[in-house]
Amino acid sequence: MGRRMRPTPAPIYIFLLICTGGYAFIPGVDGPVSNVEALEGGDVTLRCDSTPDSSDDEFMILVWYKNNMPIYSFEVPDKQWSEPSFNTTARLTANIHSQPTSITISSLSEDDQAMYHCRVDFRLSPTRNVGINVTVVVLPSPPFFMDEMSNKVVGRVGPYHDGDTLVLRCLVIGGRPPPRISWYSGDTLVDASDGDSEIPAVRENELYLPLTRDNAAALSCRASNTHLAPPIVASLDVELYSSIHWVRVALAQCTARGSYPQPELSWWLDHKHLTHHSNQTWFNSSLTAISYLELSPSIGDNGATLACVATNPVMAPNRGSKADVITLNVTYSPMVDVIKLGDGNLNEVVELDSLQLECDVRANPPVEEFMWYFNDIKIRSGGIWGDTVSSHQLLVEEATRAHAGRYSCAAVNAIGETRSDTILITVFYPPECTGYGIRLVKETIHCIVKALPAPDTYFWYLQPAGFEVQQLTTGSPILPLDQITGPLAETLKASCEASNGVATQEEPCDRVFTFEHLRPPQPQECDIAYEFGEFQMKCMPVENATYYEVSVWRMSESNSTLVLERRASMGFGSGRALAAGGASVGGVASGAAMERGALAVRAALGSVRRGDEAGARACNRYGCSAPMLLRPTDTLLHAAEPPWWYFFLEKDVGISIGAVVLVAVFIISSVLLVRLARRPRSKPQPVIQVLQLDDVARNYLDNIGEHKVHASCSLRSCSSGYSDASGDSAPPERRRKPAWERWEPPPPDVTLTLHRESAV
Repeated sequence: MGRRMRPTPAPIYIFLLICTGGYAFIPGVDGPVSNVEALEGGDVTLRCDSTPDSSDDEFMILVWYKNNMPIYSFEVPDKQWSEPSFNTTARLTANIHSQPTSITISSLSEDDQAMYHCRVDFRLSPTRNVGINVTVVVLPSPPFFMDEMSNKVVGRVGPYHDGDTLVLRCLVIGGRPPPRISWYSGDTLVDASDGDSEIPAVRENELYLPLTRDNAAALSCRASNTHLAPPIVASLDVELYSSIHWVRVALAQCTARGSYPQPELSWWLDHKHLTHHSNQTWFNSSLTAISYLELSPSIGDNGATLACVATNPVMAPNRGSKADVITLNVTYSPMVDVIKLGDGNLNEVVELDSLQLECDVRANPPVEEFMWYFNDIKIRSGGIWGDTVSSHQLLVEEATRAHAGRYSCAAVNAIGETRSDTILITVFYPPECTGYGIRLVKETIHCIVKALPAPDTYFWYLQPAGFEVQQLTTGSPILPLDQITGPLAETLKASCEASNGVATQEEPCDRVFTFEHLRPPQPQECDIAYEFGEFQMKCMPVENATYYEVSVWRMSESNSTLVLERRASMGFGSGRALAAGGASVGGVASGAAMERGALAVRAALGSVRRGDEAGARACNRYGCSAPMLLRPTDTLLHAAEPPWWYFFLEKDVGISIGAVVLVAVFIISSVLLVRLARRPRSKPQPVIQVLQLDDVARNYLDNIGEHKVHASCSLRSCSSGYSDASGDSAPPERRRKPAWERWEPPPPDVTLTLHRESAV
């Protein structure tokens, strides 16, 4: 049974709805999409079959979506959640325990028109999707009238004279789908050619009606846009001054003789006593009574009997009464009307069906000739009319749009010629493309067809590039792009067909659209800066953009083209002021704009080299703009370069350098230890002694060296110029031998007397 939903904590359902809400629902996956119409302010019930395919299965979760956004969920055993906008007004009622399950939305508004679908998850069976396209019908305003001077008319219009043309507009405001507006005279349709007004959201039907006694009796305007409600009717009285059709006076004389006393004379027309006659005259000498009757016969009196009855007042009626009877022959010019024969409603005919009109005539004497008129032009035999235009019937075997218009007929007899009032024939035809057929206007697709009556259903076939064909059914020729599932960054192949109740369009209107003009403009006021230890690009937002991308291009190895290096998204946020010397649009830094901080979009560029280019693009559903390309200046690149010693702080480099130092220390230490181990022990430091030689030693040394040998140098001996007596003589010249040849060990018997002296 139905129950009202209350907001309840349901984290499991919310998580499920978030996870599943992103999946686009494609109509026709599990079956056809049904269409439901409901009146604004009324209720609509949406049903979803949750019966499993097998008896050992059961459904676990049921979720209802509106345009792919969850609005209600139910999870076994009895956990429910519904979207807050429905809960606050208690407009959504669910009936889960019946089959099929259903939800009812009450107090419908225009915003409730959408594509709804339910998703049913079973324990064993595959997930089932059921789609329902809900159309909320908005009734138009009551019709109102305006004359040819655009003055509002209420209740009564006129006065007009017989034969004048009434120009009147019937207008209605609003309504979805657009209403049909029709003019009626009594119960007879006189005009159904409605259309859009120059005023937005207003439709009108302008009536041009030649006024007669018959069609001016009661005019009404009817507006209707759905079978769910009766037409909205507004009536209008026409004040019409009519001239006298004709007057004819006839004099009749009745004479009675021989009666005494004076008889009474009376006049009877078809057993109806006539009292408006002259007083009778009595001639007593001749016993004669005379009475005169003035009679204005009408067309209906033709063939009637006129009787004069004379009655003796003192005698019984059956003995004292006499009568004379004549039959009236009322002659008049033809009375002509045009009527439509055959099937069809009123004065409507479907294209290629037969059209048969008859000239209904009453005339005395009989008609001698018939003539037909189309839009006030006499119809002649041949062409589209055939050869039967001279008879009282006009037959068109296959009516076309060219046969739509005003028809009248004329009849001629001996009294005169009479032409009938016009009858408006409307030729209905199926929709067909006009102009481009289908056109993109801003963010809506328009299906442009001509048809009579106006189409009430439109079938759309839409295929974004790389996606399956989507089918939609609407009651409007305008389709917003947000009803199309999938991206529209490339192309959209779209076609539409219309139906107006007469027939469905034979050839669809199709076209391939691109959406470059709907993409956002190129980002402006962009700069590159080095902030927070990295390169960043910052731009000011532009209109019609929903997200932003930044890309870095680097010169290829062949040094011929730029190759995309990386791509990232840009987000909103504030940062430090752009570094001095940063790149700017047109070479002029936009610091004033950048100071707005939080209004800018920014992204990190990573490592940037000389010759790289960074580009920012503004994007939306329809694609991205051309990139705003910037190159970092040499000043900015130099400012971003780390100091020379920063190289050693890098993790890998520091580890490598430490390892090399340790190995070098180890090697050097090892070499020093080996050399120290191999080095001999050091001898005692020699003691410098001053030797005092005796004569024997000196002679020995002279003999060995064959030259003068000086004593061991010491500061004392060298400075004092100590020498022997022969020191002044020059030694003989001889070849100087090497030291190893000149050295000889002292003889063992030579005793050197050592005298220690202190150095001076």
